[in-house]
Amino acid sequence: MAQAVKRRARTGEYREMLASGDPRTGTVVREIPAGTPDEVRDAVAAARRAARAWAALPVDRRARALARVRAAIHERMDHVVETISRENGKPPAEALAHDVVPALLTMAYLERIAPRALAPRAAGRFVGTLLGSGSRVEWRPYGVVGCISPWNYPLFLAFIGMTPALLAGNAVVLKPSEATPAVGELIAELLSPLPDGVATVVQGGGEVGAALVGAPVDKVCFIGSTATGRRIAQAAAEHLTPVVLELGGQDTAIVCADADLDVAASGVLWGAFLNAGQTCCAIERVYVEEPVADRFEELLLEKLRRVTAGSVGDIGPLTVSRQLETVKRHVRDAVSKGAKVLAGGEGRRDPGDGKEDLWFLPTVLEGRGPDMELFGEETFGPVLPIVRVNDVDAAIRRAGEEGFNLTASVWTRSPATARKVVAGLRAGTVSVNDHAATAAAPWGPWGGVGQSGYGRLHGVLGLREFAVPVHVQRNLMPRLKRLWWYPYDRATTDTLRGVANLLSAPSWRDRREALRTIARSAGRAFRGKL
Repeated sequence: MAQAVKRRARTGEYREMLASGDPRTGTVVREIPAGTPDEVRDAVAAARRAARAWAALPVDRRARALARVRAAIHERMDHVVETISRENGKPPAEALAHDVVPALLTMAYLERIAPRALAPRAAGRFVGTLLGSGSRVEWRPYGVVGCISPWNYPLFLAFIGMTPALLAGNAVVLKPSEATPAVGELIAELLSPLPDGVATVVQGGGEVGAALVGAPVDKVCFIGSTATGRRIAQAAAEHLTPVVLELGGQDTAIVCADADLDVAASGVLWGAFLNAGQTCCAIERVYVEEPVADRFEELLLEKLRRVTAGSVGDIGPLTVSRQLETVKRHVRDAVSKGAKVLAGGEGRRDPGDGKEDLWFLPTVLEGRGPDMELFGEETFGPVLPIVRVNDVDAAIRRAGEEGFNLTASVWTRSPATARKVVAGLRAGTVSVNDHAATAAAPWGPWGGVGQSGYGRLHGVLGLREFAVPVHVQRNLMPRLKRLWWYPYDRATTDTLRGVANLLSAPSWRDRREALRTIARSAGRAFRGKL
């Protein structure tokens, strides 16, 4: 749906036009002009001019300004939901549940905690005071943050990066996905209550994103695929620009023999197929203990039969054609190498107009092997492989060896089993008897490990991710010269040796001797300083 062409824009010049379409019907609704690299650089320059005044505002003033953006979403709620639903192809309820509500919750929560989270903090009160120093840590903005957000949750994932960056005192330039340009245009309108230059939207594809990273900005926040994240990190390294990367995953669910299978089947079903599986934290593999595997599959398939996929159903189409091709390729390859199709496995025709377009039935496979393409690649579509395991230990081991996790989940009634699995899984978030909901929980840190990225969004850590910790130190005895200043005479060496022994000696006797050494030599050392 996001194919771009050169056309004459209203201004008269030829420029790239981004197609805003409806994946449910395969039709292009309108075209929106893309920006140019020069316009990106102009936007970054304007943001840099606006950043100083924005950073000078108290945090609570910045929070009140963000609250006006939330009010703008409220005033245009129906239009916001309709735009997301139409351009993504997701049901309106999913646009509300997964895009609008999490964006509003993130903004409201971070606005409330930001003044305290970003306030200066005293550090090293006891030790620093003993050494004659007072210290505090101040959280200062980087300057201009470039945010690059994806198409699968075009509103929420734009605000998950912009909100902490703005609250921390940075100006922001956002490049939303070229696959959802109408939502990008809408975000620009919703940001209008903020001062000029503080939050700017630039539309376009990879060339525009590269121009934003290379402008350069002072920090980059990227949410998207692992492959693109790797390229962005490499480009940012040229300017030593720090980067926050929230990338993909082949997320794991482990269903234990003692799980409530009714709850587990419902949770895994939703965790695999929300947003047609186009979710960085969607379940892409579920390990089920052998004793309950038959019953779990039976319940999962029975529940799936009650989920509708269609224009007015629970699951919409895929949003972009390249993702449909990946899904088809992964399923064909898996089946050719021994996976069994339990449900789905093919595209479908939308009852609205008879076109296949971007529809693919929610698909459940039994079996997943290292020779399959979906083993080494993120599918990012409505495909769930079920893998039977002998025990929990095997599930934990295979969860770590057979893919990478942005998030993971364990389904069990046993607190002890839950603790064991949580401790054994490598993921940015691990949930017990739930999955994926933590993306919309702004009180907890959100981010990945390994190929799922680094850095954190949400919560106190997310706010501080976009601020530089500056250590401010003050000499509490300004008339007293420092022990480690020149000259390095014998008294200085004896005093420093006494301090070293005091910090390292294992016995009270040795530490008392160190104190005596300090007492004998410190006065002479200080009096001898230049």
